[in-house]
Amino acid sequence: MSVNIILSETFGDYRDAQPLGWENAEDFFIAYEAHFEIADHSDNPGAFAGPQDPNPVVDTGIWGSLFGPFSGTQYVLEGETSELDLGFIVQSDLGLYLNYTFFSSPTHAMYGDINSITFGRGLELDEDTGEYYFLEELITIEGLDIIGLNGGIDEEGNVIDRETGDNDTHNIINELQEGNTSSLLEALEDAGVELDLISFVGTDNVVEIDMALVA
Repeated sequence: MSVNIILSETFGDYRDAQPLGWENAEDFFIAYEAHFEIADHSDNPGAFAGPQDPNPVVDTGIWGSLFGPFSGTQYVLEGETSELDLGFIVQSDLGLYLNYTFFSSPTHAMYGDINSITFGRGLELDEDTGEYYFLEELITIEGLDIIGLNGGIDEEGNVIDRETGDNDTHNIINELQEGNTSSLLEALEDAGVELDLISFVGTDNVVEIDMALVA
């Protein structure tokens, strides 16, 4: 099993971008934290896309009907800056879903197994699949489902309260919403991924980290 870091063909075009560009994956996340911003979270809360979970751990009840959907195979959000509108697509594990509890207990908690996260520009909806894609992908991290994240679910099968700080899914997504990559990078570091060594060279734009060797 492996974690794949996939850099797009245009990833290297931003080496000299102003006010902040990047040369490798580590630089990219520094740039993300510097650039990512949304004017008003209430106006741009992100969106779930793809099929909804038919059997969520937490039933959002009437709130899901009024304000949802609060589940899907994706959760997406794109920033709003004049310099560089970066966004992200969080993709669930195959056959599974990402969910948000909203007002149901434990309130405002994200949960679900994350398979991949793609960062890019130009978020667009594919009407055929009901899922989003980027007009310009920049970097994708695949295989996050094999590095030991808890999916926001405890040993009893319950959603982990966001306030405990132990819900990996909530921590990663909530921080990305705020332009913070700390939990994601900590998880990658713990898995042995060295982002500073991952840069676009020629056409070899996929870096595979063998988890068996890391372990």
